[in-house]
Amino acid sequence: MYHERILARDNFLSSKQVNANTPPVIAESWNRSLSYNVDLNLRKSPKVLKQAEIQVLQTSSLLYRAFQTIIPKIKSFASSRYSFILADNHARLLSVYAEEGLKELLKTFNAVPGGVWSEELCGTTAFGTTLIAGKSVVIQDAQHFCESWQMISCAGVPIFHPISSKTIGVLDLTCFTEDFPANAMVLTEMLAKSLEMEVFSQLQIHKLFLENAYLEKELRIANDILIAVDNDGQIVRSNDPDIINQQQEWSNQFDWHHFFQMSQEQSVIRLSTTSVPKEHPLPFSSDSSGGCLQFVYYRDQMIGAIIQMRRKPMRTCKRPSLEPQHSNRGGPATIGTTESDDETQTGVIGKSLQWLGLLEKIKKVAKRDMSVLLIGESGTGKEVLSQYIHSNSLRKDKPFVALNCATLAHDLVASELFGYAPGSFTGGMKEGKAGLFEAAHGGTVFLDEIAELPLPIQAMLLRVLQEKQVTRVGEYRPRPLDVRIIAATNKDLKKSTEEGKFRLDLYYRLNVIELKVPSLRERQDDVVHFAEYFLRKQNPHVSDYILMPETVEILQSYDWPGNVREMKNVMEHALVFADNARILPAHLPDYIVESAGKKEKETQETMIPQNEEDEHTQIMKALRDNRYNLTKTAKQLGISRGTLYKKMEKYQIK
Repeated sequence: MYHERILARDNFLSSKQVNANTPPVIAESWNRSLSYNVDLNLRKSPKVLKQAEIQVLQTSSLLYRAFQTIIPKIKSFASSRYSFILADNHARLLSVYAEEGLKELLKTFNAVPGGVWSEELCGTTAFGTTLIAGKSVVIQDAQHFCESWQMISCAGVPIFHPISSKTIGVLDLTCFTEDFPANAMVLTEMLAKSLEMEVFSQLQIHKLFLENAYLEKELRIANDILIAVDNDGQIVRSNDPDIINQQQEWSNQFDWHHFFQMSQEQSVIRLSTTSVPKEHPLPFSSDSSGGCLQFVYYRDQMIGAIIQMRRKPMRTCKRPSLEPQHSNRGGPATIGTTESDDETQTGVIGKSLQWLGLLEKIKKVAKRDMSVLLIGESGTGKEVLSQYIHSNSLRKDKPFVALNCATLAHDLVASELFGYAPGSFTGGMKEGKAGLFEAAHGGTVFLDEIAELPLPIQAMLLRVLQEKQVTRVGEYRPRPLDVRIIAATNKDLKKSTEEGKFRLDLYYRLNVIELKVPSLRERQDDVVHFAEYFLRKQNPHVSDYILMPETVEILQSYDWPGNVREMKNVMEHALVFADNARILPAHLPDYIVESAGKKEKETQETMIPQNEEDEHTQIMKALRDNRYNLTKTAKQLGISRGTLYKKMEKYQIK
């Protein structure tokens, strides 16, 4: 076979005649190589990029990053006799994976990162020829136009953009001809498909990251036009329907790809980072006052931009008000019509600054139809907040479905969430069953303890959220789905993604708006408020329950690791043992009282004065500081009111 290929090439070079057994793609490439005047005796690629140019190329390349992720897969099954080389759509080599022996040979050809292997420079090769042909190509030994690389054989496979279908690069398998495998093309195509899937996954993460940046920006503007675009100029999101409807015109009126490429190069050269977002003039407008552009980065890679433009006077855009209809502009924010009504109906309790700050954010988020991630310890009221968001959203008249992901058996999660077709498994309902997502169609789904979802179910959930369709287990027909997702967790999801326990793309899909729910120990001002609320709720027929001062001190000194849920249990305990409307320390669980006593003892040990005169002086000063308010004085001194009374009697303080 080698002898036939040598004769075919020699015949072509001497007579310009193509043998019948020469593949058309090779013959066409030979003709082009002649027209380019490529030197037959070329020993290496005549062009290699400078190191700074290579850094820019690799930093800005999705393909390069994707290739790094599949190298472990290559190592796991590919022979050490093969090299795998990645090139971009200009035949510039991005990365070379090879063992040392073959790697040294490739270096002599300038088959290294930064080497340029287009047909114009190097003739018939797996890089340039594959790019021009637009399809997979095998080039064996003498089929190369230049003699120097006839000792090797190659398989080149084009890599296509998973969305636009444009050719974005080439994956090449190269080895000595005697080692060239019969399944070279199948092997390379399989890896190329893995690359395309990895690129698609990265693009989805970039899209979610762009959407997140857009939504954060949208909360801070009033009437301006806002547009999020990716590196290809594709509109990811906008608040102007006219611009969304003119996507093609928007993409064609400006060379976005070139603009982002040049901007990325400048960013790398200047060692720019994402830590200081900077606003730039609009590149397509000469009017510097018309708006601005802010680049968005993901892991130091520029992935798009947020564009803000001033609206023309004749164009207006109706925007839903972010303020609640009954907001109290004159003082602290309250929810609902009256505090008592709202507490009774929603259970949203609290007046502390941390809580009121969170509620202000929730007021803005509730009307926006976007995913929300609630972060907080167990028992802080995340489900109550999710119900409140739903009740104040545009979906308030539709279903609210809550699910604790930790309570489902792993083998039943998919069928519970997505439903199942008739006869899908033994024990299932004969007619099949709709899942919780279908049950919530048009409304809100609350997924508590989202971190406990198994990874395979996370992938299914991501697909449901992306496609806005749900497919029952055992069916192939997707059903349209319209739900809002509110998720909650008491874990660090970002850390879970780094540990491989939670999908990064799902994290960004859920984390459009992240709200931290404070613990009860961070809301000291709300402790008494919660206690009184649960007392009224447990026995609504008695409205005059009194928390005695000593009881209040104990409740406020406790750390509440179980948060609001624990407070509810403690008040139920107190009601069982209370003989009348007065709630005394003796009515509280022993561990609560003991904890307060231990803390007071520790405080006293750290504040013991040197002598009685010092203690007398300390008490007098605290009394004056607090205008003889005994409760505040005792709290400042770190003792109970009863202890303060005894010490005042001891020192005859009146």
